[in-house]
Amino acid sequence: MESSISAYLVSFVSLAVLLIVTVALAFLRWKNAQEQALLKAEQRRSQQLGLLEEAGRIIADSFDEKEILQRAINAITTRFGYAISAISKLVEGDMLEVVVIAGTEDFGYNPGYQQKMGVGIIGHTAEIQKTYLTHNVSKDPYYFSSDEHFGSAICTPLFKGEKLFGVLYVESQNPNDFDELDVKAMETLATHISASLHRASLYAETQENLRVLSIIQNISRTIASSLEKEKIANQVVIVLSEAFGYTHISIYFLEEDYLHLAAETGYPKEMVIEKIHISQGVSGRAIRTKTVQFIEDTAQENMFLRADHAITSEICVPLLKEDTVLGILNIESSPTRKLTLTDVQLLTAIASPLAIAIDNARLHEQIKKMATTDAVTGLSNRHVFEQTLAAEVERAQRLGMNVSLIIFDIDGFKEFNDTYGHPAGDARLKGMAEIIKSNLRKYDIAARYGGDEFAIILSNSNEQNALAFAKRLHEAAKIGAPNTTDENSPGYTLSMGVATFPQDATNHNELLIAADHAAMRAKHLGKNQIKLASDTGK
Repeated sequence: MESSISAYLVSFVSLAVLLIVTVALAFLRWKNAQEQALLKAEQRRSQQLGLLEEAGRIIADSFDEKEILQRAINAITTRFGYAISAISKLVEGDMLEVVVIAGTEDFGYNPGYQQKMGVGIIGHTAEIQKTYLTHNVSKDPYYFSSDEHFGSAICTPLFKGEKLFGVLYVESQNPNDFDELDVKAMETLATHISASLHRASLYAETQENLRVLSIIQNISRTIASSLEKEKIANQVVIVLSEAFGYTHISIYFLEEDYLHLAAETGYPKEMVIEKIHISQGVSGRAIRTKTVQFIEDTAQENMFLRADHAITSEICVPLLKEDTVLGILNIESSPTRKLTLTDVQLLTAIASPLAIAIDNARLHEQIKKMATTDAVTGLSNRHVFEQTLAAEVERAQRLGMNVSLIIFDIDGFKEFNDTYGHPAGDARLKGMAEIIKSNLRKYDIAARYGGDEFAIILSNSNEQNALAFAKRLHEAAKIGAPNTTDENSPGYTLSMGVATFPQDATNHNELLIAADHAAMRAKHLGKNQIKLASDTGK
């Protein structure tokens, strides 16, 4: 009995020991598995942190978009060896195009491959703009492929600023390969890539702005050095064409109610519009409203004046100096060079120094005109007349030609002033100047010689031609006289003297004296008549 009990106890103890050893071994195996899992997770976590550190470092020092994306994909491939890693970029509104791709397997996709927004995991992620995770692509409703795959996939959006740039896509070989830490790692990497893209975009924008500012400064310096409006306009047209690739450029200056073409490039010669009334076209509207006109589609603009059948868009910028409109800067384009709001901003910036330069040139012209022109009549002043007379006589002497000089004054002009007042006297002087201009050839010179005295230089004109001219002027002056029966109506008759080189003089001083003496004889012999210097010799 005792021996049986002892045997039973020994068996029980042995079984208990065996059980304890088995449990201990199982526990050790479980603990080892846990430790291995933790080690593997720690290694994976280390890989993820290493990826983020490496990617952050290698993409941060680049300002090139393609390089940033390629470096990011290379880092993912090196660290994890996924079956496929790719970045697709949003292009043409609703299309996603593979920009960079790498991996351990060839899925048949290459850079340039496109798919529509909303199609596939990539298109779906771009549409919802949130990270998408699938544990088995073969069971995913969005996944599509020409081959059968069973791996896991993470797709997360990329942004440039606040706008969607594209998506980052990774796919493993096996199902259930990704957990929340992998998702977080890809999202963090996507944030790094997005930041680098935005930084690269800002850098490119800054560089472009610096280039544009440099060009604007060069334009300002160039046009500021000139005081000729047409030259300024031509310089601006050339710079805009060469620096920004604009194909159709025109600059118009405003004179009264018309825009007059100053410079252009790109238009067919037979279609160039030389003159535009301010009631016409987009240009006229820019003048009337003093605002920039941006026509994105000229086919929809009923006021558009077509100067080239290829044109589809237009920007018209008024040239304003304070609140005064001086003209317009007009850019038109075909579909190959689409105009944008960036072009509007650029042209508006250029318009300001251009307007200042044009205004300076205009003021210079006015000052120059004031220095050479009589303020009342608009004819040349005495200084210009004397310089021109000397030059014309010298030229006639050199070429063996004639040059004639007519000097006359208005009979009874003092009486006219005393009767009607000085404003009426000035009006009569202006009227006389207009009569002269209407009879003058374009290469002749007329001047106000003094008070009511005028002088006219007739190039390459002999005595007979000069006398015929004087007679036309003499008769035209009588038109409008208040008393047509009075042959000596004050203010409407002329005492005229005519002299011709070389028959009446050997130099310009003698010619001036000869014509002046002939005019005095006409005055002393009863006024209202024409006398030739040759009547009594020199």
